[in-house]
Amino acid sequence: MKNVLISFVFLFSCTLAAQNSPFPQQMEPQSITTNDSILNELRIIRGIQQESKHKRDSIIKARKNHIMPSDEKPEDEYDAMAQIADNTRQNWVKDDWNVYGWVAFFIGFFSLIVGGTTLWAQWRTEKNTSKLNMEEQKALLADMIRHFYRNFVVSLTLRVKLEAGKRKISKTSNVKNYTGYPSEEHLKKMMVNLNDVHLNLFYKENKNYQLMNKLYVMLRNYNIELDVICNHLKSQAIDYTTKSRDLQTLSFKCYYLTKEITKLIGCIWYKGDNDYVSNAQKRILDEQEKNRKDNADETKHYKGKFTLNVPTDSYYLNTLFCDERERFLNDLKKDIQIEAGLNMSGTSKIHIIKFQNTLLDNNLLYNGKELL
Repeated sequence: MKNVLISFVFLFSCTLAAQNSPFPQQMEPQSITTNDSILNELRIIRGIQQESKHKRDSIIKARKNHIMPSDEKPEDEYDAMAQIADNTRQNWVKDDWNVYGWVAFFIGFFSLIVGGTTLWAQWRTEKNTSKLNMEEQKALLADMIRHFYRNFVVSLTLRVKLEAGKRKISKTSNVKNYTGYPSEEHLKKMMVNLNDVHLNLFYKENKNYQLMNKLYVMLRNYNIELDVICNHLKSQAIDYTTKSRDLQTLSFKCYYLTKEITKLIGCIWYKGDNDYVSNAQKRILDEQEKNRKDNADETKHYKGKFTLNVPTDSYYLNTLFCDERERFLNDLKKDIQIEAGLNMSGTSKIHIIKFQNTLLDNNLLYNGKELL
């Protein structure tokens, strides 16, 4: 907008200068029919005018310098010409000095300086802002590593809590299903804020933009899957196999997206340096330590038994903690015991809502897996 305004001022100035230019406008083709005699006469007239003007200026100068006596009068011809020149003056200065042209020039010149200065300041501001935003973007992505580890703990804890309440769907069937579902708040809090991915920072970098856009799509799909899983878990018409698969998918996406985010940070900010892996490890270890410190009261930890089943090819065990798997699994188990336990107030951290009009005890349910 500023550049447009500057261009408008410059063009307006040039137009004004052209309108007041002392040079005659281009003549129409039919007017270029003058013969040599007319041109010669015009040259003679021009010479007389120049001579008269010179004499006139000499008389005016002599008057100003008091060289000519005040009672002496110049020749009538020259005096009349001087009066005519004064009465027909176009500018407040000499007629042969294009005032408007010079004014337009200075306006355009200063407009150019102002525009250049503004453009330079804007470029500096954008450069500094981009640096700041890139660092903020990196911090937001790094925090997602911590967030997905917490989601991984919650997803495993949901399975522990739901499996503890599992029972047969009917007296005559060995097929089991969950008797309740986790409060929606636990799943909604696992969603990712898509506004933390700022694609506008990478418009000028095609490769990095594609990487960030790919991550954005995966995070969006993750939120969609969370919403679907939430609806599945709270529906009595969905069978145990589907719900179990949903929970397994939820756990898988946590370490899969952790891998994608970690690799992306390494590609854009570390240019392939492996330091980004150690940074990801540190964030998870810090989160584990903080969780144990904040929940040091073991009387509120979950006391039930459960089997911890983390695939060995997961990003946690295969890459981040491949050299200290046992330590990681032990700390992960403690995090699950804390998450499946009680708050300071003595209530469950993860609330399981029991199905009210359960279909498990009336024979409205299916012959195995499908609702009739």
